Amino acid sequence: MKIKSTPGFLLLLAALASLPATAQDSDADAAEPVPRYDVEIVVFKNVQVPSSREFALPVTAPARDERMLDLSSPESVTAAAEFDYRILPSDEFRLIDEVARLVESPRYELLLHIAWRQPGLELGETMPIWIRGGRIFGQEYQSIDSRPGSLGGPAGSDATVGDQSTYSFDAQSLDSLQQQLLDRQGQSSHRGLYEFEGKITVALSRYLHTYVDLVLRRPRLVADELPSNPIQEQYLATRAADTRILNNHRLREHRRMRSKNLHYLDNPEFALLILITPYEAPEDADAVPAAATAGTSG
Repeated sequence: MKIKSTPGFLLLLAALASLPATAQDSDADAAEPVPRYDVEIVVFKNVQVPSSREFALPVTAPARDERMLDLSSPESVTAAAEFDYRILPSDEFRLIDEVARLVESPRYELLLHIAWRQPGLELGETMPIWIRGGRIFGQEYQSIDSRPGSLGGPAGSDATVGDQSTYSFDAQSLDSLQQQLLDRQGQSSHRGLYEFEGKITVALSRYLHTYVDLVLRRPRLVADELPSNPIQEQYLATRAADTRILNNHRLREHRRMRSKNLHYLDNPEFALLILITPYEAPEDADAVPAAATAGTSG
């Protein structure tokens, strides 16, 4: 019996023929596991920063996201574990040798060495990681992040006054800006600020991407860094307020990264090493094949 081929019939056959392949593709996509990555970071500051009469315009600390993993909060770490984020123990660190060289060098001071494991997700789905470390500045220090309503908006906002570049001013302009900062802060004190803090976001699209937004807080003037002589002592006496005012030095960068490669991000004040390694779950050595246990039951 002959079947008359009509255009509509041919279209129906083509549609039916494509259904199995489409279903198979969908099943393959659904079964593909989400990759996981070990992220290890080392944060360190440059101790031998050139001293000068430069003034860093005020810039606030980065904003905290509603959904993020705060590595300094046990509650946050526990909550993030439900989304497959976890802190790695020190015996799984890979940058031990690099950290040892940093510690031995008189030019650098280690601020933080930490690692975590996370899923590889798109930027809109991944969880930013909030880190902090270094010393804690006490109530005697003044900072743009000390209280809401200070220069640049509420503490933790992403607003800035100007940008994070460094500019040179004459002595009169520097004094005026310093006094303006003190006046607008109202001499208020804070409960303590970490020497550095901020967030790191690792996302996976076609490539790995890392978004870094950190600030390092340093006193505008450090008395110990000045030579001891009458001229410098007189200068320090006139600039005593500068030893209690914290400047924020910001490192904000987006970098495409290759896994298993060590990457370096920096500004003149501090720097960051980051290593991202694909995680492969080890085979369960304790698992016993079913055939081996079949004769032992009962």
